[in-house]
Amino acid sequence: MGRWGKAVLILYERNGCEMYYEEETAEKPEKWPANAREQILDTLCECVEEFKNNPSYKTREVLLSLTCEHDLNLNENSGLVRVTEYEVGILNFLYLVGNAYQISSLKTYIYNIITQVTRLQKITSWFNPVINCDEENTYRVIPYEQGLMFPLRLYHIAYQKFTIEKNKSFAEQLIEIVEETLKSCQTEEEIDTLTHSYTSMLLDISNMHGSKREKLWEFTREELYKLLAIEAKLLRMNKQPANIRPVKGVLMMMISNFILKSRNGYNNDYICKYLPIEVAKSSISNHQIWMKKTELLNDEREKKVIPELFEDMSWIHYDWIKDIDFSETRNYYVSCFSKSINNSHMQDGYGECLYGYKNDRIVDLIGPIGLYTLTKKADADADLPDTMKRPYIAQVITFDVLYDIEEAKTELQYLFSVIDMFDLSDNNKKMFLQEILQYWILSVKDSKWKAERERRYVIFLYDDYEYIETELDDTFLKVKTSLFITPDFIIGKNPSKWEIMRQLAAKRKALFSKEYLFCENCLMQDRDVAIHEKPEKCPICGSKNIRMIYHENA
Repeated sequence: MGRWGKAVLILYERNGCEMYYEEETAEKPEKWPANAREQILDTLCECVEEFKNNPSYKTREVLLSLTCEHDLNLNENSGLVRVTEYEVGILNFLYLVGNAYQISSLKTYIYNIITQVTRLQKITSWFNPVINCDEENTYRVIPYEQGLMFPLRLYHIAYQKFTIEKNKSFAEQLIEIVEETLKSCQTEEEIDTLTHSYTSMLLDISNMHGSKREKLWEFTREELYKLLAIEAKLLRMNKQPANIRPVKGVLMMMISNFILKSRNGYNNDYICKYLPIEVAKSSISNHQIWMKKTELLNDEREKKVIPELFEDMSWIHYDWIKDIDFSETRNYYVSCFSKSINNSHMQDGYGECLYGYKNDRIVDLIGPIGLYTLTKKADADADLPDTMKRPYIAQVITFDVLYDIEEAKTELQYLFSVIDMFDLSDNNKKMFLQEILQYWILSVKDSKWKAERERRYVIFLYDDYEYIETELDDTFLKVKTSLFITPDFIIGKNPSKWEIMRQLAAKRKALFSKEYLFCENCLMQDRDVAIHEKPEKCPICGSKNIRMIYHENA
């Protein structure tokens, strides 16, 4: 995009399979890119274009390698300190692409950039007395205030208030901003804009992947309840029923994302997959992950624990909860990972080759790539094609499995209280609960499985959708993925170690920005652990075969 000399904003309106384009431009500033952030945004635009034109697990990996950051000390902030209208245009464009292609990490990456720039502008403003600058409100990022799309702008304003005042939590500051804005709304259109912005922003950040940069969004259950109460209030004022699509689908994803991810205090332990040697060997050539249908999982009591809780209704205190139907409403496929790293019991039971991941970038890497066929609207530009294929990543939900019945009941009671806040009839509340429980039915197991510390990824598949690089048979869903050629670390005698080393070395070299600690044994790279001094051994596998990687030897 950078070479075109303008930022192109593509606005979608999808009704059935209809769409239209609208373009706005901002001239490219001189000496673009003038800093590391602008360079990355330029590269992201190129990666997005490549994924659109050639959707595959390969182009997806290249794109996500830029957006799925984890370490705090990952990137350089070198270059000119500035924010331009052109940059804002690119942020808006990438945000729209993230929505259209359902790439959650691309959207959360945009929010992280806004966090970084807003904080940097505050720090920069401290130097004004030193350089005899007497301008007021120099902490403000005017291009953000004037040009960001409304969900991004709302986040920027709330974060700015949070980072400057330092007297309340981010959730409290966000609620305060929304309440103040609501008081100033004088038209239905203004209320509608605020409602859409707040709903979109909450949904976006609910897709966090558990990186160190996203701690700000890990709301307590008490904070989350208050945030969702604001959501219910806004929908009521905007006359939007919570049980009508698209609002219903958005709420279900938002609510389930936050509640399920907040289990165990948003536990962010590393995630791993255990594979037998023969599967590890074949995965390097077929580049597939195989996921079983839910009825073929190894627990004969799969999907039975949650329904059994509703057989005795004495713990439920809402009259509208009764006769819940737990029949499946779509096709589910499950991939089971673990948070029990280097566990001999798991290696004996599932395979000695461990593939490790620092966060939930797994979500975007195992979702099947689908294709929408979109049709041009009658009033669209005549030069646009009549139809076009648009790639997207299928929906994946993830959670730590619960093994404690009382803990599961407490969580469900919290879910009931959230649903009860919305302006719905008792029957509609029941139907909303019945549908959202599809997200929960695979998330609770008997206590005998507790030692496995299972982390699950559930893929939603639909019969009438078109998917690529995806195979289905009577047992497995097979999805092309880069998951097993670019893990964050490996443990065990992996027959594909040399190919993994080659792939990771190429990835590290392409993405190099700052020095990092590297383990020759498990292939871990960490940019945070050695900031002050090099540790004596690898924090993951315990090996002493570690070294620092600098630019000259990357």
